[in-house]
Amino acid sequence: MINAYLTVALSLVIGLSVFASMPILFNKKTSLRRMLIFNSAAIGILIFLLIDIYGNVAAIFGSSTLPNTYELVFVVGFALSFVFFIYPRESRDPDESPKRSSMLAAVGIGFQNLTEGLVFGSAGAASLGTIYIISLIGFSLQNMTEGFPIAAPLFGSKDGIDKKFITGAFLLGGLPTVIGTLIGLVYYSSMFIIFFDAMASAAILYIVLVLFHVNMKKAAAATKEISDPALFTYAGILAGFVIAFLVNYI
Repeated sequence: MINAYLTVALSLVIGLSVFASMPILFNKKTSLRRMLIFNSAAIGILIFLLIDIYGNVAAIFGSSTLPNTYELVFVVGFALSFVFFIYPRESRDPDESPKRSSMLAAVGIGFQNLTEGLVFGSAGAASLGTIYIISLIGFSLQNMTEGFPIAAPLFGSKDGIDKKFITGAFLLGGLPTVIGTLIGLVYYSSMFIIFFDAMASAAILYIVLVLFHVNMKKAAAATKEISDPALFTYAGILAGFVIAFLVNYI
């Protein structure tokens, strides 16, 4: 029982580590160059997260005796999630609000953190010491970077920073880790991992497309401040990807 309480407490630390990115929102230096950097880095982090999710799912597919069933679950989860985001008419607006972009990023990251919580909870329940410690450190570091895509759309917002909204968005992205841990302590299912990773993939893919569109529009308006804004954007995406890679594999 003590181990269960400790596991839940540590999962809360993992989940709340997304708040490490919040300070960037209150930086008063909001030049167009900085906005491009933050948005581009956020895209790079999300792209890495997509690849990381695919790697986890592929490992389950490869070890499964029922690959067709798992693939069907993945397709269903991906389709449900993607339709959820594109169905409302306002979600097809290429200039959707920074708040909506931030919330969509939080939802996608929340789905992914739910699966991380399942893994962490099951490791705690099985008292797998080494895996448990590695998961704690790895998930906490990863969550620190995952808060960045939630914050980036709001950086430099003309409407100012709504503290209640951004706090809610970060909680939406981070607290599913605790929910997944609670489930993982009593029950572990590869089906859950596949389904929620599929939903996370669709949500993250959608927000990557949205952020990329918005960022290219900002880049087009930045020709006076930056000599080659498109190249600057791609460099930022690469930097975000490399940062996420290093954080996850150091």
